Amino acid sequence: MKLRVLLAIALIGLGAAGCGLDWHIGTMLIARAPRQALAAPSDLPVERVVLDQAGAAELVGWAADRKGSCGAIVLLHGRGANRLALVQRSKLLFDAGYSVVLFDLSGHGESGGAIQGFGYTEGQDAARIIAFARQRFPGQKLGAVGSSLGAAAFVFAAQQAPADAYVLEQLYATLRETTAWRMPFSFWRGFQADVLLAQMPLRLGLSADDVRPVDRLGKIGAPLMLLAGSIDPFIDRSQVQALHSAAAGSQLVWFEGAGHVDLQRYDHPRYGDAVLPFLATKLCRTGAANG
Repeated sequence: MKLRVLLAIALIGLGAAGCGLDWHIGTMLIARAPRQALAAPSDLPVERVVLDQAGAAELVGWAADRKGSCGAIVLLHGRGANRLALVQRSKLLFDAGYSVVLFDLSGHGESGGAIQGFGYTEGQDAARIIAFARQRFPGQKLGAVGSSLGAAAFVFAAQQAPADAYVLEQLYATLRETTAWRMPFSFWRGFQADVLLAQMPLRLGLSADDVRPVDRLGKIGAPLMLLAGSIDPFIDRSQVQALHSAAAGSQLVWFEGAGHVDLQRYDHPRYGDAVLPFLATKLCRTGAANG
């Protein structure tokens, strides 16, 4: 009898410890880094912009107006990053003839917000930023360039605030799949992901079933390009192919040998050769960006 009691206590203790560890991991996944002041780049003529809306996080970013621009581009960064990660892309686009807008998503950089989401909650940020860009650059077509979390935010904002063309880098198909690929034990990945994501309704008020960009992509209805690393450890080829299939007519560009990294920095020539012609033909009336 004593042995059974001890075993029961041990099992309860292990279960409690497992739940505690799972909750701790969940906390780390959504916790934001401290707010930080970001210095403006010296080689891009940006103006600091703050979007303040009652009941929503303050969003901080930069805007650079290009004289004679044939379009404007909104850029959003990946999870755990900030708008500094977008400066090189912004310079590439600005030099190609576009005005640019780059913001910190809520829970990142200088922006407010207490958590980092998975793109679903940041969709509201993306909608606000796109609305600002429409107002700032009236009459111009608007492009959306997003990396990872930023790409997902654009997808979830599209119904409310659509862009005229999208470049989506390292977008995941479903939160469950990309979470499973992050799990340590390959033979239990799906189960581990389900256990970890089970806390989402308590923390974020939504479930993993709500966070499925693959279900939204085909409804965007605007020209779309997908960029993906061929050896991304978090977004496998089947996810990328599912996204490509879901968005009829979309273009898919692979970066061979690239993991979940900054694709522009990984292969600058390939990035420019893919993105610039695509945006020029979709945004510029003349079919080419102005110099």
